[in-house]
Amino acid sequence: MRTPSSRIAGRLLSLVVSLALALTGAIGLGAVVAPTASGATTSVTLVGSLQSELGCAEDWAPACTATNLSDADGDGVWTGDFTVPAGTWEFKVALNGTWDEAYGDEGGNYPLSLAAATELTFSFDDATDKISLAAPGLPGGYDAATDADLVSAPVRELGEGESFYFVLTDRFDNGDPANDDGGLTGDRMTTGFDPTDKGFYHGGDIAGLKRQLDYIEGLGSTAIWLTPSFKNNPVQGTGADASAGYHGYWVTDFTQIDPHLGTNAELKDLIAAAHDRGIKVYFDIIANHTADLIDYAEKEYTYIDTATSPYKDVDGNIVNVSELAGQADFPDFHPDTRSFPRTPVRSAENTVMVPEVLNDVTLYHNRGDSTWSGESVTFGDFVGLDDLMTEDPVVVDTMIEIYKTWVDLGIDGYRIDTAKHVNFEFWQEFTTAVNAHAVAAGNPDFFMFGEVYDADARLLSPYVRDTEMTSVLDFAFQSSALTYAKGLRADGLTKLFAADDYYTTDHSSASALPTFLGNHDMGRVGRLLQGAGSELERSEIAHSLMYLTRGQPVVYYGDEQGFVGDGNDKDAREDMMASQTASYLDNVLLDGSAYGAGSHFDTDAPLYRHIAALAALRDGNKALDTGAQVELYAADGPGVYAFARVDRTEKVEYVVAINNTDAAAEASFATLTPGATYAPVFGGAASTTAAADGTVSLTVPALSAVVLKADRPVADAGDAQAIALAAGAMDDKGLVPVTADIADDRWAETSFAHRAVGAADYVALGTAEDDTPRVFADFGDLPRGTALELRAVSVDADGSAVATSTLYVVGTDLAGVAPEPEPEPAPTSGRTDLMVTIPGDLNSELGCPNDWQPDCTAIQLVHRGNGVYSNTFTVPAGTWQYKIAIGGSWDENYGTGGVPGGDNATFTLEQDQAVTFVYDDATKWFTSSAQGPLVTLPGSFQDEVGCPGDWQPDCVVTSLQDPDGDGTYTWTTSAIPAGSYEVKVAHNLGWDENYGVGGAPGGANYAFSSPGGKPITFTYDIATHILTVEVTDPALPGAGQFLGHWIDANTVAWPANLAPDPADTMWQLWGDADGGLVLADGKVSGGTGETATLLGTLAYDPTGLTAAQLENRKHLSGFLALRLSLADGVTIGDVLTGQVMVLQAAKAGTPQVFTGLQIPGVLDDLYAESARQADLGVTFDGDVPTLRVWAPTARTVALELFDGLDASTTPTTVPMTRAADGTWSVTGTAGWENRAYRYAVEVYAPSTGEVVTNSVTDPYSVGLTLNSTASVVLDLSDPAWAPALWKDTESPQIDQFVDRTIYELHIRDFSVSDETVPENLRGTYAAFALEGTDGITRLGELADAGMNTIHLLPSFDIATIEEDRAAQAVPAIPTDAAPDSEAQQAAVTTVADADGFNWGYDPFHFNAPEGSYASAGNQDGGARTAEFRSMVGGLHRTGYQVVLDEVFNHTAQSGQGDKSVLDQVVPGYYHRLSLAGSVETSTCCQNVATEHEMAEQLMVDSVVTWARDYRVDGFRFDLMGHHSFDNMVTVRAALDELTLADDGVDGKTIYLYGEGWNFGEVADNARFTQATQGQLDGTHIGAFNDRLRDAVHGGGPFDENKAELQGFGTGLYTDPNGVTVETPEQQLANLRHDQDLIRLGMAGNLEDYAFETSAGEVRTGAELDYNGSPAGYATEPDESVNYVDAHDNETLYDLGIWKLPKDTPMADRVRMNTVSLGTVALGQSPAFWHAGTDLLRSKSLDRNSYNSGDWFNHLDWSMQDNNFGVGLPPEPDNGSKWDAMRPLLADPALKPAPTDIAKSHDAALELLKLRSTNPLLTLGSAELIKGRVTFPNAGADQTAGLIVMHVADPAGAGDLDPAKESVLVAFNASPATITEAIDGLAGVEYVLDPVLIDGVRDDPVLATTAWDAASGTLTVPARSVVVLNENAAPQVTPTPTPEPSVTPTPTPAPGPSATPPVPPTTSPAPDPQPTPWKPGDRLPQTGTGAELWLVAGGVLLVVAGTTVLIARRRLMR
Repeated sequence: MRTPSSRIAGRLLSLVVSLALALTGAIGLGAVVAPTASGATTSVTLVGSLQSELGCAEDWAPACTATNLSDADGDGVWTGDFTVPAGTWEFKVALNGTWDEAYGDEGGNYPLSLAAATELTFSFDDATDKISLAAPGLPGGYDAATDADLVSAPVRELGEGESFYFVLTDRFDNGDPANDDGGLTGDRMTTGFDPTDKGFYHGGDIAGLKRQLDYIEGLGSTAIWLTPSFKNNPVQGTGADASAGYHGYWVTDFTQIDPHLGTNAELKDLIAAAHDRGIKVYFDIIANHTADLIDYAEKEYTYIDTATSPYKDVDGNIVNVSELAGQADFPDFHPDTRSFPRTPVRSAENTVMVPEVLNDVTLYHNRGDSTWSGESVTFGDFVGLDDLMTEDPVVVDTMIEIYKTWVDLGIDGYRIDTAKHVNFEFWQEFTTAVNAHAVAAGNPDFFMFGEVYDADARLLSPYVRDTEMTSVLDFAFQSSALTYAKGLRADGLTKLFAADDYYTTDHSSASALPTFLGNHDMGRVGRLLQGAGSELERSEIAHSLMYLTRGQPVVYYGDEQGFVGDGNDKDAREDMMASQTASYLDNVLLDGSAYGAGSHFDTDAPLYRHIAALAALRDGNKALDTGAQVELYAADGPGVYAFARVDRTEKVEYVVAINNTDAAAEASFATLTPGATYAPVFGGAASTTAAADGTVSLTVPALSAVVLKADRPVADAGDAQAIALAAGAMDDKGLVPVTADIADDRWAETSFAHRAVGAADYVALGTAEDDTPRVFADFGDLPRGTALELRAVSVDADGSAVATSTLYVVGTDLAGVAPEPEPEPAPTSGRTDLMVTIPGDLNSELGCPNDWQPDCTAIQLVHRGNGVYSNTFTVPAGTWQYKIAIGGSWDENYGTGGVPGGDNATFTLEQDQAVTFVYDDATKWFTSSAQGPLVTLPGSFQDEVGCPGDWQPDCVVTSLQDPDGDGTYTWTTSAIPAGSYEVKVAHNLGWDENYGVGGAPGGANYAFSSPGGKPITFTYDIATHILTVEVTDPALPGAGQFLGHWIDANTVAWPANLAPDPADTMWQLWGDADGGLVLADGKVSGGTGETATLLGTLAYDPTGLTAAQLENRKHLSGFLALRLSLADGVTIGDVLTGQVMVLQAAKAGTPQVFTGLQIPGVLDDLYAESARQADLGVTFDGDVPTLRVWAPTARTVALELFDGLDASTTPTTVPMTRAADGTWSVTGTAGWENRAYRYAVEVYAPSTGEVVTNSVTDPYSVGLTLNSTASVVLDLSDPAWAPALWKDTESPQIDQFVDRTIYELHIRDFSVSDETVPENLRGTYAAFALEGTDGITRLGELADAGMNTIHLLPSFDIATIEEDRAAQAVPAIPTDAAPDSEAQQAAVTTVADADGFNWGYDPFHFNAPEGSYASAGNQDGGARTAEFRSMVGGLHRTGYQVVLDEVFNHTAQSGQGDKSVLDQVVPGYYHRLSLAGSVETSTCCQNVATEHEMAEQLMVDSVVTWARDYRVDGFRFDLMGHHSFDNMVTVRAALDELTLADDGVDGKTIYLYGEGWNFGEVADNARFTQATQGQLDGTHIGAFNDRLRDAVHGGGPFDENKAELQGFGTGLYTDPNGVTVETPEQQLANLRHDQDLIRLGMAGNLEDYAFETSAGEVRTGAELDYNGSPAGYATEPDESVNYVDAHDNETLYDLGIWKLPKDTPMADRVRMNTVSLGTVALGQSPAFWHAGTDLLRSKSLDRNSYNSGDWFNHLDWSMQDNNFGVGLPPEPDNGSKWDAMRPLLADPALKPAPTDIAKSHDAALELLKLRSTNPLLTLGSAELIKGRVTFPNAGADQTAGLIVMHVADPAGAGDLDPAKESVLVAFNASPATITEAIDGLAGVEYVLDPVLIDGVRDDPVLATTAWDAASGTLTVPARSVVVLNENAAPQVTPTPTPEPSVTPTPTPAPGPSATPPVPPTTSPAPDPQPTPWKPGDRLPQTGTGAELWLVAGGVLLVVAGTTVLIARRRLMR
């Protein structure tokens, strides 16, 4: 086969693997093969089995010229006319007389079957290879002689035109109470009668119906449809599952009316009475099942398919009953497992079926309960109901005879139940027989319609097209009408009515379809409309739509009264008579009135009147009843839908327009009657006259329908009358769309027919009656290749006719239709604004009113990006089906494989679980996590294709798709820009299962390069886990990347894998000052094609990179060293102001790599040393400012200076001067002060590839305008910005770092909800300067007790908070929302990004205060500074030092982002880059590379500014482990240089601590030595202690099941919550280990502290395990910060909710809260508490409240509420746990009372007081701790729940507390009192500490504490902390004193001990004692010397406590 040269250029060449990938070593090398072209076409020959008939010597002869085609005009289309004889043929075409190139039907032959000899024209298009066929001899225009007979009227069924009233007889009216019990005797379980139970008979009957005929007639109903009325099994089921057969679907006798409803005679009377009024009576009939009277002997009821257990006849032969359906020789079966999968058993009492033949169990399918999929749809039992074998002729004949009898009684028609679940052959025979009988009985109008539960006309219509069933219930109308009535798109109705064409045949149409809005199964329309608003009015327009469109309207009883119901099924079956059912009596009607206790036959009800008016309108105007319907207008979105109705006899147009919006809507459209005046006949429209072209403008009132009637007949088509005909492709059911194109906007009837080409007689296909006529011809049974003539005749209003014919060849594309163009690559994005839902039988379980409800928002998927939608729902166990629906209706829906209208997708769950559903609108593929793994492609490209970020396995936008289920998953995109990328495969939206190169689990990343804008296909084999990447036109490696690292002036570090043979490789440095370097055809060119500059060459240096060069860049180890030689005249400084790239090539010249360079190293080398000495930002010399910015790569920098603080004005531009150090500066005048400014930086930006001019704020801004639009020239030393409170208030002194007790507080949280703060100051800095507020009062109480440090969450300028307080959004929290409602979080998340709250970890400017925390009027410039300082002063006054939370590890944006500052000044420098040059984001955001010298300098300068100019007292470093050890030491050294004399602050007293976590691209010292736990030795810089935290909580912060793992403070082993799967032995072992971790933490978490552990041996902290790492990491106690909760993760109280047993009393929760806090407060390291933890603070279980608004972060200083149970926390971080949260949040016992909060607060105050008054609890040095702190009663057999700590204080120079000799601290976390002898303390006296004796509370539990000195036995109450003080003996002085009144008693020595835990008291430690290290001291020298710790007096403290969980702040904010 040839590939024509004309098409070569348009075809893409794809490489499975490119050279780029080979060079990276990720994937092997593939070859490039280009197609070749053959010669030009010289001849085209028709070849095939017909050649010998057309003049050739033989068939299949490509060289025979007799069948050549010709191209006379040279247009490339070859044609030939031949008369082909009748017969069946095959053919194709061959080119150039040979078989070398030939074309046929997809490579094969085309079939052709002719009924007569026919002249045909064969065509071949050389450009497209398309073969076509035409029949020039077909009839042409209209010929009355032959065409008149083809014209027929559109089908109207006899019996149509009714308005139905559908009534559940038992619930309507009780006309005869005597039949209530159905003639049965006994209780309700016998009679089935219980009007109080919605599942039992209520007494309604046929007599009641007859009594209410006036009511029904008044509604305008012309037909009554009764639910099944046959005798039913009275009661089925037992217990709570028991219910009665009131509904009629449990038939036992098909010949008798159910006695509860009346008698056959009463029915006959009802029919007669109704007929007298012109009302018909319809029966709801059942043909496929009976009552549940057959059991299975095996007592198993799950479905068994025929593949597992086929049917076998009585001879043992396997039979297929479907294939034998209806046949006379249908087999007989055994009544047991010889024939059936189970043994059917009908007991004697259940042998009651009438007719008696139905008692035969072999007449049933007997396969178990249907799964509603596959064969079980027709073979399975409907939840136990016995499913008849409708394939059996005995069943067919029985049902025919039954229903003939009811015809004879006078019934007018049947509604056929569950028609979809019966084999099709049954209906074909049944409907034919019943209809024939009805006609014979004198009822030719007999009407049957089936219930086929599907909303797809393509699937509904066969029941009408292919059987004698008159019609089907229009489920498609129900779905679309409801969607429209809810206010959704109008064009959904267009799709609905366009599908009517499926019903159009020569014997059927859509006109007769019964249309409805709700029913007894799915629920009422009033219920289904709930949530749409104005539900009464929307019900009215829904009914208007139903009555005014084609079809027969059905009103479900009670809808006309405004019934709503509580749901579906029983909840939608209310009583019309007076009800006694409680669940009905409390209902509310649509008009807002109560359902009430009386009857409900109110003819003045709004909907009754509305429907009656519609019925009268319809009955009085035939066009509105059975006339044609022609669409005129559909709004694009919600709005007006308009259509015309025209009766074919009257031919007058009625215009109907409906508006589904809540405002009047105007629509302009063309009508069918130009010039006519339309007068209103219904609704509130005014008369209107159509223009000459038929156009009218119509205003439709809100939520209304209007009808107008024209004053003249519809217009004819006139000169516009014409017709064209075309056929489309055959679908999988054999249907071919045949469409005629006629005059627009004219009424016409178009009749279609077909015949075999050459045949005489036409076969009618049906008549269409609108201006877009179409029928669907069923050619599925015709042989492929059959040549047909299709003919259409169209007749307009005046009888003028046009006609045409066309050729159609069955099953081919031969006739008349050009081939479809070659498909374009799959779109990279689907539609992004869709309503996508998952309608299915699981919907009601997910919160929808009913199943299969496409408009239910509870099942809506969320757009995730690029047209991909997903959502996660908790689905119960079971087997479920669903589809995808678009736009809230069935008009556009997709089944399995993404097939439009395709089969339902099915899945089975063994247990309830969260299921994620995914839909890709580009490919229509969908799946769920229950159907197999969700496979995604996390990689470095994801943010380019619509994901929120890179490396996100949970981003479904990059889902691999397997639509055909063969295990090969693919995904194609063209959206990836040029560049090199990496990718992996992840299963199930997480990293737990992922695959890398070669399919290795957790393997290396795949690498690939994108050329940009070209398709890339990823193919994944799930069996091998191997991913293949197919790149179209791949680029060289390095494209779009920065693979080289220019690390100093002379050296480039180069990836070794790019140059496997460096000796045979050469490198060139290329540049372009303006950007735009490209490599094409092996040559480098510049932007816009100009010549690029060769800047120099690079040579391989085999000695490699030096150790100095690898400092702070260890990740480049193994890289090649390339030494740079610049070309003559080229300077590095100039080079760095433009684009630079390196070209690597083989020495033979073949390009191999073309990539950019990372330049931070060379910038540091050239400029940093001198630039670090520069004063950046604004400095003042007197009152004259100088502004300086470091921008070494900038071409120019200018100052944009504004006149004042308004940055929206035009600034004055002042040039700045460049210095050799890369800084730019300008000196101004005194008049510049307090003016706004920005810098205009002209610089090359690698992120854009071009030179840009950035107007950017100053990275060193100390003052800013509102929302940081500009910097401010601010002098921080100006007295105007120094409030007296700040200036005159000294900072409290803290002697040593370990004395710090830190309270972590968010600035906004502190006062935003405090009603004692003036409203304008809430949430501001100024609130801290107030006195007497609730917040200040609580802080004062804490300070008085010993809290001495406030840690403020980020207060620098934040990028993510709206600073204009008036513009901050406020969530609309529903006041009635329940404690476990979703409503609160929905309100919060709606405005989360626009409100005033955020934790603030999104730096914008590092050196200026955040503006949103300043009060209105104080948010610009110096006023903001002054207010911040007043906060500092206020906190100092209250007794606190102030710590600021600093975030130097990342910025909010990089590149050219609006909130990118650093990267707009020095692009590519400040951020840490990956090896490929992308910004690393492991912190959550854009990582800052503080290992770069000027980034470190920014960090240093910022910290110094806050310390010196704001007098803050400490700094907490966010993600400190992302900084280097050197960074932190440099910061420490800079602070140490600050002195009181020169700077107003002693920098040595400033404490530094941070998060020493080890993760991300820097993990394990990958680039430098990190500032992580264990690597800060000797610095006195603290790192948070997660060891103690996790031991107290149990588990870790990221546990999926928060309740599963308990800890010391949450009941592990001692009070199990029943959730854990661990054995008691495992729990005990874990608890003992946790107790060891707490002991170590309380001893400063020292790495060399040793004690006896639970392993039974003495181990050091470094030897104690914590998740595989050393537990002890500190060399000094201040290097560990102890905590049990913080702003991250759940609060301490919320962790207790998760982990403590749910029935834990609140008093005990308070005690455990205090126990947990005590482990922090009474330990030797700095103590850290989250604000409000003392008040039992809750965030309603929110695990990540960073953006959860004030609602979830509420802090109540009035102590009235702790904020628990304020709704489910925000879904993004908590949704997966909502189901577990709901019962907790809803439990009122879990919400503390104010008294509980007060008790917790008092207990916390005592903890603080004990810490602050006991210096032994903060010894201050490792040496003192190792010498004085011990843990008696530790070891292998330690008691569960007990920790005892002893701290000695020997007399002498080392005596820290002269009043005490020792303290003993004991924790009992168990729920029982513990009494235990304490090792080595027998004979020592202890007494309670004065804090507890004179404290703020009385605790009767603590009163049970006991100490027995003689035995050294301690009794510790349950859930308490106990501290004993051994008081010192009185001091003896040489001065004589009076005789003591009491003779001192010597302290007895301790008793003998096998292993004394401490040195004996008889060996006092020598002096001098080691002294604690204090701020400002030189690092202490360690000493030796034992410590004496056993002394004579004692004090005891017991404190209650609770539980806590603290976790690392989220890595992704």
